[in-house]
Amino acid sequence: MPFEILNTSITAWSLMSPTYVTLKPHEALLKRFLGSDLQVRFPTIPAAVQALAQPAQAFPLEWRVGTDPLVQANQSLNQCLDALALYLRGQDKRKYQEMLDDANTTGGSLFTDARKNTPAQFVAQKCTYYYQGAYMSGDQFAVGAALSHDLNSRLILLYAAADETAAKRLVKFYGSSCGVKAARLLPVLVTDAKAACETCRLVVDARISKTALPPFTDVALGFLASVANGAKLCPVGGATTDVAASVLSGDGKGSIAKWDNVDPNTNRYWAYRLDKFLGLKGVVKGQSYVIVWTRFSGKDGGAHPELDDSWTGLGQVCHRLLKKGRNVIVVGRPRTNRDLNAKLTGHLAQLDQADGPVSRDNLHIWGEYWKLENGNPNQKIIGPNRAAEYAIFLRMKGTEWNCKLVHLGMRSGAMDAAALLGMRTRFIENAGNDQIGRTTKWTGPTNANLLYQRIPVSELSTWRARNYNENLEVKRGYLPADLEMIVASVEAAFT
Repeated sequence: MPFEILNTSITAWSLMSPTYVTLKPHEALLKRFLGSDLQVRFPTIPAAVQALAQPAQAFPLEWRVGTDPLVQANQSLNQCLDALALYLRGQDKRKYQEMLDDANTTGGSLFTDARKNTPAQFVAQKCTYYYQGAYMSGDQFAVGAALSHDLNSRLILLYAAADETAAKRLVKFYGSSCGVKAARLLPVLVTDAKAACETCRLVVDARISKTALPPFTDVALGFLASVANGAKLCPVGGATTDVAASVLSGDGKGSIAKWDNVDPNTNRYWAYRLDKFLGLKGVVKGQSYVIVWTRFSGKDGGAHPELDDSWTGLGQVCHRLLKKGRNVIVVGRPRTNRDLNAKLTGHLAQLDQADGPVSRDNLHIWGEYWKLENGNPNQKIIGPNRAAEYAIFLRMKGTEWNCKLVHLGMRSGAMDAAALLGMRTRFIENAGNDQIGRTTKWTGPTNANLLYQRIPVSELSTWRARNYNENLEVKRGYLPADLEMIVASVEAAFT
């Protein structure tokens, strides 16, 4: 709809005419009207110039937004633009809700349809098959990226009865954001998902060594004997191998994973809700933030409990970053029945006594920011799946907020998502660990990848990682040199 003077529409070409030379100084403001769903009409050129020069001041004008009738009012141009923004948010709100509804519908039906696949026929194709346990939720990002990159690849998803909800969440992500169809998914109900993954590993070893397959104590896994000759069967680490090359070859700035329904900057309603959240949390445009991810999933039965945080180590890192003057946002789910704010602030208070007090002005403890205070998912900000929980950081990183971000946490599949979405990521692991082959796929052998680097500490911060008995009196937390290494890596990531 046009910006009109005497029933004549003003266009970008109009501003080149001598008739409208007085409008030229206000070209930037005019462009917000031209081609939009907002129509504003003035009786004279001087009246339009006066209103453009004072956009917060009310003037007599005719206007409408969308298909509403034209109305005469004393109104400012800013008020008109606010009405346009509200109108556009309303349109995008409907799109946002449709996205959520479609993801839920697609996720549920995709799981049901995929369950109809016949296992022996599913593995008869000569292609890449990844296998994943439903408890490996952090690995969904590498797997999703791999499935998106290779459209012929397939996924065998192993889940126990207690894991069905988690399996459905994974399937929803693979369907709604990665474009995976039912024909490429095989959910397999097993007695024990971890034991099933171990059986798959033995099958892979036997296929490589050309020896007899292991016995299938779980009859649901018998189909593995039918995997086609020439097909590649591999764990989630194989997905890492297949997508890490893209991360290594990138410039350390752009997104690698082209997932759908993850970036909020394309939807004005989603962006508006995130902006409200960020404002309430005290985030400041143009500043730098360290996003510290907590990891306690192993203590609650997840994979690699030795890579969980210790409260002492987490406190040390936050305390030292605050002492450096860094803005710190602490996110993630604490261990069951633990209060993240109470535990972390308690350890910070102890460190104040030992190492000198630091201001808490730059500390933001968000915890499970994707949930409302009553523990339910906050669908106004997190989008349709777990990958979209990173939307808030894509918003902070976008042009309107222009924040610099570095993600920091223990090694986990969840850290992959930030790097795949183009955000600088630093993860902590112990030097020379058994999984180093996995991490060097992302970082390169020299750990020189600008986007994704490991921090190889000499000792992790927990008693479990150090192979101590939980009841022994042992020094917890990071060694001084390791703590300095962590902080130095974060500082370098901002340069």
